[in-house]
Amino acid sequence: MTTEVTGPTPVGEEPLRRRRRRQTEQDICEAALTLFEEHGVAGCTADDIARAAGVSSRTFFRYAVTKERAALVVTGDIEDAFEQGVAALRPDEPLLPQLEALWVEVLRRHENGRSASGRQLRRLYRLLRAEPSLRGAAVAVDDERRAGFAGALAELTGATPDDPTPAILVETTTAVVRVAMDRWAEQLEAAPEGPEPDLVDLYEQAVAAFRTVTAPGA
Repeated sequence: MTTEVTGPTPVGEEPLRRRRRRQTEQDICEAALTLFEEHGVAGCTADDIARAAGVSSRTFFRYAVTKERAALVVTGDIEDAFEQGVAALRPDEPLLPQLEALWVEVLRRHENGRSASGRQLRRLYRLLRAEPSLRGAAVAVDDERRAGFAGALAELTGATPDDPTPAILVETTTAVVRVAMDRWAEQLEAAPEGPEPDLVDLYEQAVAAFRTVTAPGA
């Protein structure tokens, strides 16, 4: 990667660039999800997704290394909520309850599948259950995101490179989130016309189960 030195960024330009980047990411993600739903992952190419998103192939590969990764974009409101939540963490207080509260806030923003990010999440989970190559890409992306999260926690807390605490906090809390989201997707699929499962409730149930199995003497 090369970095172009352009001098000070004019006021307002950086937020505009961020909005444009996010819009392009979302356009590519929407195109990928739609084509995957219509033709399957194997039934379309990166060029097909680029055309549907209205971008060049070169632009597509600036934003997505593979066609599978094109469908794994985090929406801007979720990205903002997570970044703000991490920035607000207090390293001099216990981090586990703070991280659990952060995940509640992030999951609430999906509005149980009704917000833009929630609808995207529903579509993605349906595809993940049917497309092995997409699941493989999702695992790789999750690994990268967890590593970045652990690095941010290490910097926040001043942890040394040989301290496993940040990684343990990230791995345990994100595992609980994955359990809740998997249960949510399974219940949606099992009873599409029945009472709608609540994602935040399922997360809080998963947190309670986690505390039970990690309690002394459990």
